[in-house]
Amino acid sequence: MQKQHLIEIARELRKPVMIWIIIAHIGITLLEVLNHNRVLHIIISNISIFCFIFLNWHFSRFIEKRTWVYFILQSGILIIAAYFMTSGYYLVMIGLYPIMIGQMLYSPYSKVKIISFVIISYIICISYMWYIDSVYISILFICLFTLMNIMVAGIIRLTLRQFSARLRTQHFLNELEIAHYQVEELTVANERQRMARDLHDTLAQGLAGLVMQLEAVDAHLSVNNIKRAHEIVHLSMNGARHTLAEARNAIDDLRVHTGLQIDFTESVETEIQHFIESTGIPIEYKIVAPIEVSQLIHEHSIQIIRECLTNIIKHAQATQVELTIGSNPYDLIIDICDNGKGFDTRQIGKLSGHYGLIGMQERTRIIHGTLTITNRIPQGTSIHLKIPWRAGEYNET
Repeated sequence: MQKQHLIEIARELRKPVMIWIIIAHIGITLLEVLNHNRVLHIIISNISIFCFIFLNWHFSRFIEKRTWVYFILQSGILIIAAYFMTSGYYLVMIGLYPIMIGQMLYSPYSKVKIISFVIISYIICISYMWYIDSVYISILFICLFTLMNIMVAGIIRLTLRQFSARLRTQHFLNELEIAHYQVEELTVANERQRMARDLHDTLAQGLAGLVMQLEAVDAHLSVNNIKRAHEIVHLSMNGARHTLAEARNAIDDLRVHTGLQIDFTESVETEIQHFIESTGIPIEYKIVAPIEVSQLIHEHSIQIIRECLTNIIKHAQATQVELTIGSNPYDLIIDICDNGKGFDTRQIGKLSGHYGLIGMQERTRIIHGTLTITNRIPQGTSIHLKIPWRAGEYNET
């Protein structure tokens, strides 16, 4: 046990020890007065016990250093007090000596030293009793002295256990408080990341698509191709409505966590149709079988597919896209390939303002999946996503 804890124990036991010593002191003094002991002897013995009380009150200071000096001084003080008492010497030995032995139990010493001190104390007390009284009284004294030491040792051990239990409880409470604080920080961080992903996957992507379509409108108007410009304007209007609906859904999802099951195949086909209408780029897609997924997998996998298709629109300059969704007994498997110009995967997360791939990686981590990006510059990009079915058992963390 650390010295600081031993000091706390000594301070905690200080008041009950003082009460015990004072009671014993009063009893010893009354016994001496009733038996008409010499006044000088009573004064000397009282001074000795006062010194004993003073050192006991400051025992916590001796734990830090010079502990053995304390025990040697206290032993000497008790021997002097007992020597000058003709009637109450056995109360000094039985009532006060066990206090020192008890203090040894929570002092920073090994068991060998404690046992050595107890043996020396027994030898001193027994030798003194044999010198003063008869053998029968000495035997009685030894029994009472031993019983008192056992009682004091039991009380000290019980106190040490209670103190250790309190320390452990306090330690667990501190750890629980730290864990609670970390959970709060992690929750806030996760919510910030989630809001960033939702904003990117709804408003940012939708606005980027609108900007690209408006640029196309401007290009067609500059060459008086009004018919195609009108067509793109109508597509832009539909895209704006789609983006607004997605933004509202994202807000609703933040306000209340819905438990409605949405058809996964239908959601994928909606994204494919939106991509074709926005770009005119054909998509060859294959969904192996009707697939039912949890809401967690549904939400994040659809957003990953949407981000992949958006990146193809914005960066790939592709003319052909393939989307395959399959499964096995353990995983949902999604593959997206294009024949575009590809990109340098080493730049992921390094370019300011480009957070789409980071969001894909975060979503993959949340659903405990694996995301593999294969780049074949300048022959296109392949994205392989594997999501374990058990991901539906987890909450978003």
